[in-house]
Amino acid sequence: MAETKLIHTQELVKTYPVADHEFVALKDVTLDIRKGEFTGLVGPSGSGKTTLLNVLGSLDVPTSGKVNVLDHDIGSLTHKQAAMLRNQHIGFIFQTYNLLPVYTVFENVEFPLLLLGKSTDERKNMVNEALEWVGLTDKAEMRPAQLSGGESQRVAIARAMVKKPALVLADEPTANLDAKNSHHILQTMERLNGELETTFLFATHDEKVMQYMKRIISLEDGEVVKDETR
Repeated sequence: MAETKLIHTQELVKTYPVADHEFVALKDVTLDIRKGEFTGLVGPSGSGKTTLLNVLGSLDVPTSGKVNVLDHDIGSLTHKQAAMLRNQHIGFIFQTYNLLPVYTVFENVEFPLLLLGKSTDERKNMVNEALEWVGLTDKAEMRPAQLSGGESQRVAIARAMVKKPALVLADEPTANLDAKNSHHILQTMERLNGELETTFLFATHDEKVMQYMKRIISLEDGEVVKDETR
């Protein structure tokens, strides 16, 4: 595996005001995640998994500490710079799929490429390749309402992967899927991790997901309590 450090956090703290006090969502989180890792953030609800993903994905900023993602200091980015980092280099996969219902599968996967200003031919080639990765070439003209849950999540993976991002952040990506579809989704992501060297970072408390992880980072009450490489 390449030794390029994609993510570095040093004593990351994230707090939120709640009534007359502050809620500490993340406390002194220090982590390094390298290129090509297939890593899970695990822990119960409220442990800080999603908060950490949001900060690493530049959707939120640290209260204190250092956060460097793809050579960008997350805490110092403007809104425009953070959006550019996400658009160009980071893919997101959510448990609710977040597909646009009025658009076809092809158009949903194409959307990130419109933000990058790709030409029509480039977009067509890249979308077709992404749909091939997830085995949905024959569903390109369908709309989300015509898809099963497993198919919808595969569209979400294709949308996250279409620009070949350096980093994919997946928040409970199998939460709405049965066991068979969960394994199919995870095998697809595992294959793309190997073929494209994309770094995957999951937030999950699903045992099925944990079986696939090469590294598991356990969080409790906003702190890293265990970090195991398999």
